Amino acid sequence: MAFLGKLYSHDRDENYEPYIESLGLPADRVANLKNYKPQQKLEKNGDTYTMTAVSAAGDRTISFKVGEEFDENLAEGHNAKTTFTLDGNTLTQTQKFADGNILYTKREYFDDKLIVTLTRTNWDGTAVRYYKA
Repeated sequence: MAFLGKLYSHDRDENYEPYIESLGLPADRVANLKNYKPQQKLEKNGDTYTMTAVSAAGDRTISFKVGEEFDENLAEGHNAKTTFTLDGNTLTQTQKFADGNILYTKREYFDDKLIVTLTRTNWDGTAVRYYKA
């Protein structure tokens, strides 16, 4: 797991704006997310992983254990039942919301890049965010 502790910087997006617009969020939150281009890092301490996103808007840190569902408190009071799975260099995050929507975030870590693929229920597209190490 050579990718642990490595900082990845946002490079470019594909189909990200339509994905954000499909979420049904207030206009100001949509605008903030469209401009959100964080650096990302994944670290491990024992059986707990910590994922950190660093941006001008502030840092966001989330700690989790693979395979264990937990309550994730998102912006503006949105909550999800979140589970992470890890298969080799691929970390998949599943966020289940009370309204039935499910968001899937697949992070594929490589020595020189991170590829983040975003899909969700009730939207037939796929968004991809690319990061460089």
